[in-house]
Amino acid sequence: MPLSGKVGAVFVQTADAPVSFSEEATTGSLDRRRYTITDAAKRYWDKDTPVTVKVNSVVVSAGFTLEYCGGVVVFEAPLEPDDEVTVSGKYLTVAQHGGFFNWSAELELETSDITTFQSAGWKENLPTVKGFTASAESYWGDEEFFAGLGKETVIALYTDATASKLRYEGFGIINSDSIEAAIDDVVNETVEIQGTGPLYYREG
Repeated sequence: MPLSGKVGAVFVQTADAPVSFSEEATTGSLDRRRYTITDAAKRYWDKDTPVTVKVNSVVVSAGFTLEYCGGVVVFEAPLEPDDEVTVSGKYLTVAQHGGFFNWSAELELETSDITTFQSAGWKENLPTVKGFTASAESYWGDEEFFAGLGKETVIALYTDATASKLRYEGFGIINSDSIEAAIDDVVNETVEIQGTGPLYYREG
């Protein structure tokens, strides 16, 4: 189903200090491997703060990975249907920036040439490093993004900011802030972000 661009949005990490949370409930996926913190306001975790994971009130330290951007615990093996997972740590605050009117994201995959004499005249390549870049255009309001150059931030790029909350999200460093002023137009600003980890696609 096509989506209208007018339902998009850009959310960016605020300057607020990380906030502690303790033994927050999670919601499991159908396959009982992915458990997302239930409180949507606490889904962006501070990477500098350890996250404590408990299954049925018992701390577990292995057999899972964490998706700090999105607040997800991913277990290597499915849990039992009645298992309850809770998490403790610190979360980051994000807020919608109403001045943004356009955004884009580009996934990257670097490859290395591994062509040999046995390649029968065809080039062979091996996928190596993944990454992403993102940019967003806004109506200039203040020096917030200029002051944030070189800093890591959470960015959430919504294709649908309504009930379905379809979005891409990840951590990235603000590496460029371009401000343009035309005599017959409003002042515009373009922010470029270099990803520092995975870019996730989320629903809800």
